[in-house]
This record gives sequence, structure tokens and C-alpha cells, in this order.
Amino acid sequence: MSALHNAIDCTTAPANTGAPLRVLVCRQWAELEAFRTDWNHLLQICSSASIFQTPEWLGAWWHAFGAKKQLLAVIFINADGETVGLAPLYIEEHSFFGMPMKVLRMVGAGSSDSDALDFITASGYEEACANAFLSWLNENPDWDICALETLPEHSRTARYISYERQTPDWRMYSDSTPNFLIDLPATWSEYLQRLESGFRPLLTRYPRRLQSRYTVSIQRCEREEELDSALQTLFTLHQMRWTGLGKPGAFSVAERQEFYFRMAHAFLERGWLEFWLLKLEQEIVAAQFCFRYGNTVSLLQEGFNPKYIADKVGYALRAHVLEEMIRSGATRYDFLGGADAYKVKFGAKQGCYVTLRFAGASWRGRAYLALQHQKQKIKQWLRRRLPAGILASLGSQQASAAQQKESTE
Repeated sequence: MSALHNAIDCTTAPANTGAPLRVLVCRQWAELEAFRTDWNHLLQICSSASIFQTPEWLGAWWHAFGAKKQLLAVIFINADGETVGLAPLYIEEHSFFGMPMKVLRMVGAGSSDSDALDFITASGYEEACANAFLSWLNENPDWDICALETLPEHSRTARYISYERQTPDWRMYSDSTPNFLIDLPATWSEYLQRLESGFRPLLTRYPRRLQSRYTVSIQRCEREEELDSALQTLFTLHQMRWTGLGKPGAFSVAERQEFYFRMAHAFLERGWLEFWLLKLEQEIVAAQFCFRYGNTVSLLQEGFNPKYIADKVGYALRAHVLEEMIRSGATRYDFLGGADAYKVKFGAKQGCYVTLRFAGASWRGRAYLALQHQKQKIKQWLRRRLPAGILASLGSQQASAAQQKESTE
């Protein structure tokens, strides 16, 4: 299958948005790669695009995690033969009471690594792509559940699909998860003034105290020949905390390590990588793995040597990275998903991601979603009525179980 390589120019009003779109399906990654020029063009001209929609991110993810999955990447073509949207998807097989069940998900979902996934569409074609996608689902019913996860809260894809599928013939459920980000000011001093006075010393006084006790150096990984070693150090530092708690840790999964190697090399080549290392007396004791897309810097992963916890090495490194990003003109620092309380102390505000799950004609899909929805309602009921101590204990057990599940998938 050959790509058309003539994605629409969104700088002008889109033409033929009312005409039905033609749908092409790529079942091999090499087929989707043939559309890379169109793909990159759509990302370049659409202001809402995120790094999680790039070929670099999704390609690295697919090659690391896609071995047992069936690719179904959907390409939307308008009446003029222009590529106006892409939706990289895959089928994953599950078991429901011993019966096979097929779940359609977006490439990047399912490993707890990706955020802000969405269809990649030309401006003005969001509704047309959503309608074409839903028509394609109707005509190709070999799926039980469609799960569109971690969509941005203002996603037009989410809005149109949710609106179109609120019918008796379809069962749709939606939920949201929090994410946190900092709107960065023009100067470091202005940023510090926004913080609570009791928290500010962690980013000012403690880094100075660290300098008085050790020979400190902070470096950005910029050379390809040093990248693999730096990644191994990140894995080790991150694992130290989890193994110390008797838990496997994120990087006990071989596929995730492969994903980071592939993605980091691709990001370094594109100039997107913000991978920072802090050394004390020539020993790397903290690492922060970030990347930059446009004016947004996102924190993906970090780690530090627990031996230096009293020295606040993690805070010192984050303070340095934040200061450097502000100096370089970044306007946003994204903590990504997760409701960790410490993010608010850094001045982050809360947003959310939206997940849509729906089933069409499949009775298995409908039954599964109804059961999951009921379980969620029970959890919400318990949160309102159980004492805080019991809830904290249950939450800790659930987090431990999720960590163990992640390490074995």
C-alpha cells in the first residue's frame, strides 16, 4: 500500500469536509510508515498535537510492545485524495469468563507509558474522521470493545464520538484520570515567588547546601554514544526505590527497557530529548528523563539513589531542569498522569484525560463493560463511606497489585 503524501494544508479552510471520507487500513507497521510524510505534516500544522502522537513515540512503543497485537491503523482520505487523519489502533485479545474477547485500543495504550493519545486529524476534519471511524466500526464488527484511552480533556474526537454513540444500540462508558502541569513564567525568580514559602527552600537552599557538601555537576545527555549507559543508570536508580520496598519496579519489564532505548535515540536525533543527570563526586545519583515538544517539557521518569535522600538530590535536579527550561523559553512543564500530591507543591494545576469505552453489537463487550461499570460504582460508594485508614490500606494493596501485574505482562 502506498501513501498519498499530500496531507491537507490546515492554514486554509478545509474543503469537502462534508463529503464522506475514504478509510484505508494498515495491518503492518511498514504500511503505516509509508504515510510518515503525511503524518508529520498533520502534526506540524495542528496546534493540539502531542509528542505521544508522533511516529517516533508510537513506532518505538509498537516495536517494543506490539509482538502479540494485531495492528489496525486507520487512514482517513478526503474526496480530493488528501490524508486528513490517522488513527493508529490495534486489536488485543482478552478472556472474559473463559471466552475470547477482542479489544480495540490506540497504539501506545496498555503499558502505562503514554499520555494524551488521540486521533491525528486536520483542523476542521475532526467530526468527519470520527464519523468515518464509527461507520468503519459498524462495517467491521470483528471486535467486542473499543477503548480510546487518555484522550485530552478538550479532544474533539472524544466529543464527537461520545455524542454520536449515545444511542440505545451502543453502550458507552466514560471516565477521567488526573494529570498535572505547570504554566511556566518568563523568569526563574517569578516562578519561585509562586511557590509556598515553606516549600521554596527545597529548590533554593537545599541545592546550595548540596554544593557546599559535594562536588556537584549536572549534565544533559546530548551524545548518542553516552545514551545507552545513561539509560541503564536511570533504570538502576529507579529500581533502587522499588526493590527496596520489595516490589519489581517499572524497569523490571524488558519490553519497557527496549521502548526507552528506541524512543530515546529517536528523540535525541530530533532534538526532543531532555535527559538530565546529577553527579556527586563523579557518581550519578539522580536522573530525570524528560522530553520537549514545542514549548512543552514533559517528565516521563526519574530516579535517585536512596542513600542521598536526606540531601534532596531529586529536588536539586528538578530545580535545575525547571530553571533551564524557563531560561530556554519553555512555557509548560507537564508532570503527565497521576494524582501525586507533590506535583501541586511545584505549582502544578490539575487537568484530566478522558477514556471512552464502548461496545457495539457484541454481547460479550456489553456484559464486560456493564460489569466494570458496576464495580466502579461500588468503589465510589466505598470511598464515600469507609474510614480514611481503611481506604489508604486498600489503595496501597491495589497499587502493589497493579505494579506486580505490570511487571508480568
